[in-house]
Amino acid sequence: MDDAARFDARAAAWDASPHRRKLTADIASAMERVGLFRQPVPDALDFGCGTGLLTLELSRRCERVTGLDFSPGMLAALDAKIEAAGLSNVATILADLAAGDPVPGRYDLVASAMVLHHVAELDAVLARLFAAAQKGGRIALADLDSEGGAFHDDNAGVHHFGFDRLELADMLAGIGFTAIDAVDAAVIEKPGPCGAVRSFTVFLMTAMRP
Repeated sequence: MDDAARFDARAAAWDASPHRRKLTADIASAMERVGLFRQPVPDALDFGCGTGLLTLELSRRCERVTGLDFSPGMLAALDAKIEAAGLSNVATILADLAAGDPVPGRYDLVASAMVLHHVAELDAVLARLFAAAQKGGRIALADLDSEGGAFHDDNAGVHHFGFDRLELADMLAGIGFTAIDAVDAAVIEKPGPCGAVRSFTVFLMTAMRP
């Protein structure tokens, strides 16, 4: 099963996870704390939007938001939410940046939540996100700190066991981003194989395209 099919299969039950909903709210709160919405955000992109948990958080804080994903099943779930809520400021795009698809348009904010660890060729995808940002636009990437592979019950489709913040910051700087910073965004607590609860930290890294 390829990565897109794997996420298609999980789309129907995706939002049922309480920790996933809480995590998204925590990430949105962290974005507020670092001032990403202090000025109006005309156009935002949610890269790897899935069923749109972060997309809908952004829709309440930005004038327009586009959810981009490579999974038709995930986007179908988001499209259903958009229609049910009558949202006129949310759109979706089916695209696979890892396969070389370009990002149509330019955005004042490019965000993602728990997506990067699923991206094999990370430098190439981050370069496409750089190209998708307006000059002076911001990027906001939330993901796991280095965790050694214990976070997921099944590591199929997981290409990075979290990230070292300094290494990721260096990668962003090498692409051309400036004003790079990272803050703690959330803590996820999950039971391990023996029942003991383990804690995993999530960072929010922000940067600007000069």
